[in-house]
Amino acid sequence: MYSKKYASLIRKICLGSYHPCDLLEFVTISQKIAVSYLKYQEVSGKNISFDKRGAFNDLEDVAIDCIASLFMRDNKGQFSQLRKYFSETINSPVDINDDEILIKLRGLIIKKTKQELSRLFRERDPQGAKIIRNVRVALKSSSDLYSFKEMGREFIFSKAIAKSATVNPKVILTRNNNASEQPIEAETTVDLEQIFPNLRRHLPAIQERVLKQKFLIYFEPRDAVSTIIRKMLMVTADEHRYQNYLALDVIVNIIRSINQELFHERLISETESESPLDSLRHKEIDKAVKETIEFIATKIKQQYIKKNKLDQKKAQIYLNTISDLVQDLAGGKDTESNFSYLKRHIPDLSQARYRQQERSIFEYLVKLTKSELIKKLKALL
Repeated sequence: MYSKKYASLIRKICLGSYHPCDLLEFVTISQKIAVSYLKYQEVSGKNISFDKRGAFNDLEDVAIDCIASLFMRDNKGQFSQLRKYFSETINSPVDINDDEILIKLRGLIIKKTKQELSRLFRERDPQGAKIIRNVRVALKSSSDLYSFKEMGREFIFSKAIAKSATVNPKVILTRNNNASEQPIEAETTVDLEQIFPNLRRHLPAIQERVLKQKFLIYFEPRDAVSTIIRKMLMVTADEHRYQNYLALDVIVNIIRSINQELFHERLISETESESPLDSLRHKEIDKAVKETIEFIATKIKQQYIKKNKLDQKKAQIYLNTISDLVQDLAGGKDTESNFSYLKRHIPDLSQARYRQQERSIFEYLVKLTKSELIKKLKALL
């Protein structure tokens, strides 16, 4: 499928002695490696092809987005990231085996694709990304919570409540290093059956709907994330028909669902019990929002329109987008990524175009907006 001269091809790319056809071949190889990894992730249950609005993302386009930064040039016109990564190959006095260099290339592409997938996920679903971060913090800080990875998914269980079953002898176990027992190195293949022989791996997973229904009996709104995980695992421990461990994505889905329900209930409660003082406070907040938008409008005009850095049409798009963001921030709503807000006003905007043409000025204006809004809201306290 590929050329057999990987080392020679990479030397040419890194040293700048390549023909355009060489660069095209190298990009194609890199893209195919990234696509194969993305397909594996989809087979493992990750949703990459469709975003939360149901829009289809071609995997080849996603792959190019993920590896694009590897082909950024420095002020000398060199691919500095590739040159640094393959420095040993470039400077080696002897030829390196093509199989070895391909393994090294695959490692780089997959690592970069993982990093960019995390960024894309944060932009696509910032709330879900925040919940996942909180769950991982809970795992690291809890001596009784463990996780293992299998077939691209991560599963969480508690040493204290695991009861009966057999264990697949070869899975990846991630263990908190703060525990009092001998720590197990993260991402190390170990024999789980010898360490935790009581996981009920021969049984089906509990349905998400059933888990949520039974978990709500124990749930308290002030529960920490680690407590929430333990209470969910208590449910699985008592339900002997099911596995006594849970997939990370199931935990995240339930936490997200409960957070949305609590927010909705709180919003209804605040609306029904609004006092004259609340009404006055809302008017003050609305005034702060209006003044913030006017401040940014003036900045855009003075700093960008007058200096011909933005035309009137693009400046108005930025201002309308920032207005949406400010309204959501002041209203206490969950905000999306900067890219998502801008895409509402530029429907055909791609991630690559956003990074190349829009991000620098727009994200500076967003940062300025948030700073000004915070300053005005603090004055109301």
